Amino acid sequence: MSPALTLSMRREIDRCLIALNYVDDSSFTEQKQEPVSQTELEREVAILRADKDAFVSTLISLQKEKDQLRSELAKQTRKLEEMEMSLTQAHPTIEEVQTERARTRPIVASDVIVAFSQSHFRMIGPSIIHISEGWESCYTKPVSKGIHRLSIRTMTAHALLGVCDAAEYPNYLTSAVFQSQKAAMMYSFDGNLMSAGKNLVQNTKPQKGQEWSAEADLEKRTLHFFIDGVQQQHHFINIPVPLVFAIDVKEKDIPIEITFWGELKQSHVTFEGTGHNLG
Repeated sequence: MSPALTLSMRREIDRCLIALNYVDDSSFTEQKQEPVSQTELEREVAILRADKDAFVSTLISLQKEKDQLRSELAKQTRKLEEMEMSLTQAHPTIEEVQTERARTRPIVASDVIVAFSQSHFRMIGPSIIHISEGWESCYTKPVSKGIHRLSIRTMTAHALLGVCDAAEYPNYLTSAVFQSQKAAMMYSFDGNLMSAGKNLVQNTKPQKGQEWSAEADLEKRTLHFFIDGVQQQHHFINIPVPLVFAIDVKEKDIPIEITFWGELKQSHVTFEGTGHNLG
């Protein structure tokens, strides 16, 4: 074989090999790429489907939460409306209590007892001090309508609590109103109901330090009595209108504390009891 031929043949063989190698590489690459691309696409599709399913699931969960929140909001709204309604209904009562407290506390005796003899009584804070000897009386301002209550607490052994005809009390500024034959209805320290200077019936005898209350309903014209908040059996009917509340005191230098004074929105009377007329 000649060297030239050999060289020519070698070049041809090289070209063929190069061509063969190119074709084989291209074919191999195409064969390798096609299945890889399809697999990746399927994988991406699977991921997208999974993302879609997760999104739908999340959306359903959020919708459920939204419905639950709406339901809870509706419940809370109803509760709030009920509370507002209750508050609206309670508001007048709250105002009444606040007004009553503002009107009656702190109690100053000279604001309650407006008719008295300065030579017989002194007003110190919430207390009345009797500074003379013998029975004398002091009085509130006249009242003509509504329900009024006066409560006292005393350590004295001799006192009376009740009401008097407003036209009559000035005649007893320096004496005992319970002696009036036509005007006074009183609860005595010994438990007796007294009017026209006479003992009528017996209620509980007040003890020293107990709260002693007289409650006059000027519409029903009744006068009830209470010891430490307990209603007494016997009371007065057909009481005078207008009237003043009265306190009779005998002992000297023993304070009588006023624990309550004011007009009530509702009576404390809880049972009928037995009513008695003046005299």
